Amino acid sequence: MKQARETAAHQPTGASYLLDTQPLADGWESTGSLSAAVQPGEATAGAKSAAAVVGSAPVVGSLRSTAVLLLGYAILITGNGLLSTLISLRLIQQQAPSIVVGVVQSAYYIGFLLGAVYGGALITRVGHHRAFVTFAAASACCALGYAVWSAAAMWVVLRFVTGFCLVGIFTVVESWLHQVASNAQRGRVFSAYLITNYLGVGTGQFLIGLADPGGFELFSAVAALFTASLIPVALAGTAPAATAALDASRATYGSRLARGLSGLQSIYRWAPLGVAACLSAGALNSAFYTMQPVFMRRVGYAVPDVSHFMGFALLAALVPQWPVARLADRFDRRKVLLCLAAVTGSLSVLLFLLHDDRLIRAFGYLYVAVAFSMYGVVTSYVNDCIPADERVAVSAGLLLIFSVGASAGPTLASATMSVAGPSGLYLFTGLVTGALATLTMRSVAGQHGR
Repeated sequence: MKQARETAAHQPTGASYLLDTQPLADGWESTGSLSAAVQPGEATAGAKSAAAVVGSAPVVGSLRSTAVLLLGYAILITGNGLLSTLISLRLIQQQAPSIVVGVVQSAYYIGFLLGAVYGGALITRVGHHRAFVTFAAASACCALGYAVWSAAAMWVVLRFVTGFCLVGIFTVVESWLHQVASNAQRGRVFSAYLITNYLGVGTGQFLIGLADPGGFELFSAVAALFTASLIPVALAGTAPAATAALDASRATYGSRLARGLSGLQSIYRWAPLGVAACLSAGALNSAFYTMQPVFMRRVGYAVPDVSHFMGFALLAALVPQWPVARLADRFDRRKVLLCLAAVTGSLSVLLFLLHDDRLIRAFGYLYVAVAFSMYGVVTSYVNDCIPADERVAVSAGLLLIFSVGASAGPTLASATMSVAGPSGLYLFTGLVTGALATLTMRSVAGQHGR
């Protein structure tokens, strides 16, 4: 049961992520996700360590303040869900090539990666409230910047800054939750956080149909949601102090990148399959979030249809998480990963070949549900293989690997679409999952390490 809870906690959520989020290394941070997204959403070994420092202290915060905080976070993540799809739709409307869309969207994940490495230092220096205000205000300014400037180069900069700020916000929220939740409440609090992620990102997709993506209104709505998220946070009260954890995190932030590289070496040494699987999960998640709207618009779907599909698809990603986690706890996680990769690859082939609207929608929902279940299995498998004293470094390494995959996903998918047409998105995902299935099969057969 403990493993099942950890697997469920390691799903990247839709903000980025994506996330689809990815485990962060030290002190205050955990991923999030997922998701996934990424995505925030995954509690990290480092965050658990920081929580342990203050776990014996009385809980200063209340569930009421936590609920208010989650309300503010829900407002913000709804805006981020809207923004991610809106950017792809706006670029298509401007007749931008698929490769340009991919490069612009990849900048978000590069910013996310660097924000995970360096952004947490701001939180330790100025505190939760001021950091949240700083990151949210900068994100709101970026949202308006998309409407003011149309040059792709400027959008790359704006997406980079947005990614940097959003991972900072995820860090603020998750570190707050770790502080206010007692050990007896921690699982329920983070379950509420994961549900908030999926519902917020999914809801944001439905807002796209409210106005023309080519106008100013939707970007203004994103900026308004980012700004409105500050209101509940301001009313949530002061985050509980954790002086020991703050001191510990200050000492470790400077070495986070080095720790991530060390963790990458550990993953390759103890679970080499985890490197390829984590890269694949990052590429698949980010490619879907950013390029699925491009695929649908290019094959003739109207903007409202894209909005509805993306919203329901992200909600569908909730369905298989628990069953897949149970299967991964009962059987060899590599075999579960092999099945997920094989099914995702088969669905990719079908989506590449199909032209019927109803079949594209049906198989598209199945694709998201299966593909977004991979990351939890991967992280659980890696943590099964490594020594316990390397888990913090490995968490940072997983974040690094996932973020590299997520950064490359939109660009590589868009390049494939430029060659093979809109359905090239699923040619790309089919190639990725085919390679992953082959490597996993070799690992299960004992032909290549663990």
